[in-house]
Amino acid sequence: MTTTPLDTMRKQAASYAAARDKLAALVQAMKDEISTVERGAMPDILRAARKIAALHNDLAADIAAHPECFARPRTIVVDGLKFGLQKQRGKMTWDSDEQLVARIDKLAAEGALTHEQAVMLVVNQPRPVAAALEQLDGKLLKRLGVTVTADTDAPLIKSVDGDVERPSAPSSSRPSRARRWRREQGQCDQGAERQGCRARYLGFAP
Repeated sequence: MTTTPLDTMRKQAASYAAARDKLAALVQAMKDEISTVERGAMPDILRAARKIAALHNDLAADIAAHPECFARPRTIVVDGLKFGLQKQRGKMTWDSDEQLVARIDKLAAEGALTHEQAVMLVVNQPRPVAAALEQLDGKLLKRLGVTVTADTDAPLIKSVDGDVERPSAPSSSRPSRARRWRREQGQCDQGAERQGCRARYLGFAP
């Protein structure tokens, strides 16, 4: 029986999918282990975070209460931590963009602002929107002088589920490798027996 190029590519795709399923199982196993570690460490982390927040608030209150300590220098570094006072960036407001631009133009015309300053103060750079141009047909694009290049066919390899951590179920009634792994994992106890289940699924044990 002659093997066609499409038959070969189907086999390649099947091997690709199987390898991807193994990767998905490894990723999920890693996430499970990370979640276990996080759950165990979270109480200590929360306590440490609350303590740091309290210390931060105490230090900030003392800095605000004694600004004279930071006349010069404005900041001090202790054990890699910089603290002190710094000038906050003020928030600028104006009535409307149009009125502000009009006043800038007026001051520039009077000579109070240089031409360079006026140009820097106002942004006026109209430019085409590529996403909108993509919606036009070829005839209009040609009349506009827009050239479309590199729009040829290219190989496509994309998982239909879009997420390596969630292998999709096959169309047949046979359970997927990922589902078999989860089922077998659920039947195993914690510890060495579960590791054996994982090894058998990944192909490292009989």
